[in-house]
Amino acid sequence: MLTEQQVTHFETFGFLILRKLFSPGELETIHAEHERGLTVAMAHTASDRLNWSQLGPETPFFASLPEDPRICGVAERLRGEDVVGMTSNCNRMVGDTRWHEDQKNPFFYGMKFVYYLEPLDGNNGALRFIPGSHKNPLHDELRRIVMRDPSGDGSGEAGLAINDVPAHICETEPGDVIAFDFAIWHASWGGSTNRTMCSMDFYKNPKTSEEIAATRDQLKVDADIRSRLDSAGPAYHPHWVSNPAGNPRRQRWINWLREYGFIEAA
Repeated sequence: MLTEQQVTHFETFGFLILRKLFSPGELETIHAEHERGLTVAMAHTASDRLNWSQLGPETPFFASLPEDPRICGVAERLRGEDVVGMTSNCNRMVGDTRWHEDQKNPFFYGMKFVYYLEPLDGNNGALRFIPGSHKNPLHDELRRIVMRDPSGDGSGEAGLAINDVPAHICETEPGDVIAFDFAIWHASWGGSTNRTMCSMDFYKNPKTSEEIAATRDQLKVDADIRSRLDSAGPAYHPHWVSNPAGNPRRQRWINWLREYGFIEAA
């Protein structure tokens, strides 16, 4: 699914934009299923910022996307054939998002796919990256400069303003999908109070003892994020876990999720 040039771009800069991945017909389905999930999420909480899983039977297209070869094929090429599909979520974003990384432990690895339901540019909330910041020494140096958090424990205060940091702004249209490494520094600026971001996470299957420990620790991080965002519904809907179509890739993921405690053992 990827050219060697695209692979090199991702490994060098930490992100890749997949243009027009979804067809107009698929976008209609995405909008319809998003509205179903949004209705449930809004009934669950009064918060302006919303987060919910789309792995239920009411949103079959969203639930199938992690297994779509256009998505999982890219993840397997970039992070190994045994990479694990973790989520298919929606978020209602509000305002700016400060510079941050999605990797809290240096031995935890993965990648995210995001797509938006509105056209975005640098003035209305487009995702922006600091190219190459998924690698050291730049990654840790940016924590000191951008976040003023030299300890890396999250206790630092926000440093440089979003617009003061040189960055690549990912201008996108509905149908485009952005793939990026968890470790890259990213942010958004100028977003409206009702910006829709859909996402899928893939975790690298850990090999070393440090990676295994970091992956188990990520369970606590995920639970904390869902708690802070007051996420609606379970992370893994029982219907998705039942794997009614008998998809072998999904079943491998489910077995892995149970092994690491993300899903309770049957």
